[in-house]
Amino acid sequence: MPWKENNVVDLRYQFVLESLQKGVNFTQLCAQYGISAKCGYKWKERFILEGREGLRDKKKTPKNSPAKIAEETILEIIKIKNHRKFWGAKKILQLYKTQFPDRKPPNRSTVERILKKAGLLDKKKKRRPINSGQRISMPEKANHPNHIWTVDFKGWWYTPEREKVNPLTVRDDFSKYILAIKTMKKGDIPSVKAEFTRLFKIYGIPDIIRSDNGPPFASMQSLWGLTKLSVWWLSLGIKLDRIQPGKPYQNGAHERMHRDMARELQYEIVGNITLFQNLFDKWRIEFNRERPHEALNMKTPEQIYVKSEKLFDPNAELLITYPFGFKQRHVNDRGYINYNGNLIMVGNPFNGFNVGIKKESDSVSIWFGNNKLGVIDQNLFLINSDSDSYKVHKPRKVAKKCYPSHDA
Repeated sequence: MPWKENNVVDLRYQFVLESLQKGVNFTQLCAQYGISAKCGYKWKERFILEGREGLRDKKKTPKNSPAKIAEETILEIIKIKNHRKFWGAKKILQLYKTQFPDRKPPNRSTVERILKKAGLLDKKKKRRPINSGQRISMPEKANHPNHIWTVDFKGWWYTPEREKVNPLTVRDDFSKYILAIKTMKKGDIPSVKAEFTRLFKIYGIPDIIRSDNGPPFASMQSLWGLTKLSVWWLSLGIKLDRIQPGKPYQNGAHERMHRDMARELQYEIVGNITLFQNLFDKWRIEFNRERPHEALNMKTPEQIYVKSEKLFDPNAELLITYPFGFKQRHVNDRGYINYNGNLIMVGNPFNGFNVGIKKESDSVSIWFGNNKLGVIDQNLFLINSDSDSYKVHKPRKVAKKCYPSHDA
């Protein structure tokens, strides 16, 4: 379009001059310049009234705006903000109303805009959305050894030789017995799975594993936040419990152990990662054998802990079967199953496993072992999570601890 050129005023001037010549077809001339006749008459009239200057674009802001904020109001709002740096727009506006009751106050959004333009409004950090409705949670209180194992990463630091130390810690919640403090070069699923395989062979299988909502234990991108690691735990018959995001106190005893590690070990080692692991092993043995716990009636964790009666079967994950009334479907390497000729995404964490499909009175549910994953939407061929699965039946409470007074 000619009007979009940089020399737009020159083009308009040329158009007007041609339109003033005798015998010119005005409609055709407008068509040659790519404008409507209405637009052409506008520029011709402006030129006659104002000359060449009238061919410039005019500001669209109205001369008299009823919503325009007085300069003195803007200055007073900024003045209040400078004296109360941590106040937000709502409080600033309220104070302005108190100080100037005879003036018409601006609205809150206007105050926010004034503060933002003046660079006085703190930018709020956007929080990552959390699908709390799909957070697996079983907030039980441990009442015997191997009822609940807790797991977490201590948090990494560097050795003097610039090797990254990222210890994985696993403990029995009832007895406080530390099952592992393992330095990891990588905190990925294969590395953590290898360590848990070792622990399961030694100590057996727990009823529940409690973790936070971060990788490799959980992922907010998949159904119920499951990862290949947590699906493996489910395949072994282990239930999952995840603390609420941003509430580490729900795994408080584990965090307390981490603080003890940091205070007693983190700054005491000079050497490579092998020396770190050796000291971790020594500290773990002392913690379990020699350190009495007030919560255990001054007994040591080793006096309370016993191995699980559930023995680890490395082939158990391959033996998931479903009872009569279920249809079995194999999850392919892309995370899909085939159901009634349609592909349904279950998720990559389930690759290689079988899931069960059960037709109920008014719906079709999908299961992994004895865990209900959700209901199949038979129109969209998607899985909708079922609120009855892994439902939080009761709030977490800090209950009184009760431990046996005799040696276990």
